[in-house]
Amino acid sequence: MAMMAKMRSLAPAFIITVGALFVLFMVISDSNVLEALGGRTNDVGSINGVDISYREYQFVLDQQREAQKQQTGEDIADDQWDQFREQVWETLVTQKLLEQEIERLGVTVSDEEIKDIILGDNPPEFLKQNFIDSTGIFNRQLYENALFDPQNIEILIQVEEQVRQQRLTEKLQSLLLASVIVSEDEVLRKFKEQNIFANADYALFPISMFSDSSMVVTEEDMKNYYEKNLDRYKISAQRKFRFVLFINQPSAADTNLVIRNLENVREIVTTDTSDFKTFVDIYSTQPYSLDTVGISTFSTEATDQIKSANNGDIIGPVPSPNGFALYRLIGVIPSSDKMVRASHILINSKENDQANLDEANRIYDELINGADFS
Repeated sequence: MAMMAKMRSLAPAFIITVGALFVLFMVISDSNVLEALGGRTNDVGSINGVDISYREYQFVLDQQREAQKQQTGEDIADDQWDQFREQVWETLVTQKLLEQEIERLGVTVSDEEIKDIILGDNPPEFLKQNFIDSTGIFNRQLYENALFDPQNIEILIQVEEQVRQQRLTEKLQSLLLASVIVSEDEVLRKFKEQNIFANADYALFPISMFSDSSMVVTEEDMKNYYEKNLDRYKISAQRKFRFVLFINQPSAADTNLVIRNLENVREIVTTDTSDFKTFVDIYSTQPYSLDTVGISTFSTEATDQIKSANNGDIIGPVPSPNGFALYRLIGVIPSSDKMVRASHILINSKENDQANLDEANRIYDELINGADFS
């Protein structure tokens, strides 16, 4: 009974102590307190002294996961999550290292550069691919309409940032490649390593068998070795220079020159009695070929001329996937495939889909009542 009485007397103190410990545990579990005490933080790692928070890592993880789902149509399998997390972390490390190096070297991309890239003659492939028609031709007008559509402002901001990061990486790569110098000795050594082989009997003694004190190399030894191996220390003349890289892209004047040259070639072909292959061998950058292809493989300009041409006619100059071209029509083979040539009116400038549909119906009613489609 005395023991029970003593326990009852200690019960309030026990409850207070447990309660205090619980509150203390909850307080120190807060990341800020733990961080102040040198404990756990919300950072998942550090890259060159830059802390990576769990939130930032989770954001990249979610981005990569969503990209994977869009590409494959499937979510990450349970047994692949560890590998996927490791890949995302490696991607984040690479991204941070690139950003740090870009900042250290002072590499920048101006807004004017971004504008020139997006609105230039040859936009990035990831933008062009959404505006290529069934004939493989890039629809420039539709592309620019999408760029200047107010409804696409958020997408355009993302595109600009993607182009900026891509251009920064390209500039960094160019800068690093320009700074890499491979000497003649390095080339020779690599060649010998890859091409010179020998069969030999030998005994291998590990370096650990010999103490440093047993290896005594005098100044005279080094001098003699140097004089006997002067060729190994020969340094060829080197140059250091600054240079500017210019993008190797054709200008409007270049394009016009090519067209004029092809027009001259066409004039020669149509007036000369030589075989068409002869002129291909002389002027073409690609060898002669005789193909039967679908009309859809040609550009719009070539298709228009082919439809009104006769056998033996020269088509062009017209755009092609590899530049401008001249074609000689040998013959037309009938096909069961049906093709339709049509004009269309695209309505995508209203505030929502329903408003676009209403506008399209309004125009439709006008056309049915005799309005000019063009």
